[in-house]
Amino acid sequence: MKSVGSLLSCIFKDLGIEDKIKLSAMQAQWHNLFNEPLSLHIYPVEIKDDELFINVDSPAWLGQLKFFTQDIIKKLQAYNVHSVRFKYGRVYSKRFKDSRDQGIRGVKHLNHRTINPSDIEWINQTVSDIDDADLKEGIRKAIEKSISTK
Repeated sequence: MKSVGSLLSCIFKDLGIEDKIKLSAMQAQWHNLFNEPLSLHIYPVEIKDDELFINVDSPAWLGQLKFFTQDIIKKLQAYNVHSVRFKYGRVYSKRFKDSRDQGIRGVKHLNHRTINPSDIEWINQTVSDIDDADLKEGIRKAIEKSISTK
């Protein structure tokens, strides 16, 4: 008998959203995975074929990260990441939850977008073949969260 996790993994892979869910989970834990100052200067933006693309906020950090590559990969083993690629780009922070917080200069905050009717239609079509009501609702919520945090 297969575990629920392995069944969900197969479903997510069939739907083509496995990497997006993995990336979303990784982004949510990013500041727990890596300590400051590293976590303030790098942020995962894409995962494809077990390769993680990480934005870096400055050319100086971009140059230094070659020394941390193996350590970063080792910390991301739980997410089945086998290689990383760094690129200069925008770094996001979920660190400050309260809008009254000042944040850190130069660190952008994640933008949330509302889910539009075409997104809802696509989500409903995606989960329509799932018979288990709890599983269907769980997958629906995961997809909605992934879409809203893009």
